[in-house]
Amino acid sequence: MKIGTKVILVIISVFLAIGCTGTEDENDSGTGSPEVPPADPVPVRSELPEPEGSEVYNYITGDNYYRNWNLWPLKDELYASTSIHGPLLTTYVSDNAISAIQDREGALPYNSIVVRESYEPGGELREIGVRYKVNGYDPEHSDWYWAAYTPDGEVIVEGRVGSCQNCHSVEADNDYVYTGYITDTPFRVVDVEIRDFTFEPESVTIATGDTVRWTNTDPAVHTIDGGMFRSEALSQEESYSYTFTEAGTYYYMCTVHPYKTTGQIIVTG
Repeated sequence: MKIGTKVILVIISVFLAIGCTGTEDENDSGTGSPEVPPADPVPVRSELPEPEGSEVYNYITGDNYYRNWNLWPLKDELYASTSIHGPLLTTYVSDNAISAIQDREGALPYNSIVVRESYEPGGELREIGVRYKVNGYDPEHSDWYWAAYTPDGEVIVEGRVGSCQNCHSVEADNDYVYTGYITDTPFRVVDVEIRDFTFEPESVTIATGDTVRWTNTDPAVHTIDGGMFRSEALSQEESYSYTFTEAGTYYYMCTVHPYKTTGQIIVTG
């Protein structure tokens, strides 16, 4: 009995040893279920998209999120509009186009992207419009690719959109841009007379870069004071000029007759 028991114990020990060795060999040889290494992160796309609806949308809403771009120079975050796109607009522009707009270079550079958000009167987003300038895409229409999306990113129209081209062709000399002047439009000098203790005209609308020149035709001394612009006392036939470089509404007065002689300057983009 003792010998039989010993034999059985030896056999069991041999089987256990073989089983452990087999398990180690299986893991070492890779024939089992090896640990899966973590997946490489998806590379961030930095190159410009092809002129195609989903590619452009993914580009402007991904790592290059358009709401982190600059607003169109001299435009508020929400500005009034009379266009078919709605009463309120917000326009963002890629960095490479900013200087061309500010310097009125006449055309935006290639690879410029302009994103326009259209809002209902209550502030609800209704549409996202995109203009993307691609070299050689459509030379007849300044190489603009056009697209419009729902707030959820579904493509409404995209490509060489005839309705967009026809509408914006009115501003073909301004690179098909309605948002603001980018051509070398001559700046104006607008005259305002001080006559009978009033500014004539009392309200003036000009564009950024234009100059207002006030001339005193009264025998009495007058001044021009709008806070950021201020004249010395003007005797009869003397003038004062100021160039407006930022859009907005500017109220001013004569400090000698503040309750009587007042006016406003409306500066558009």
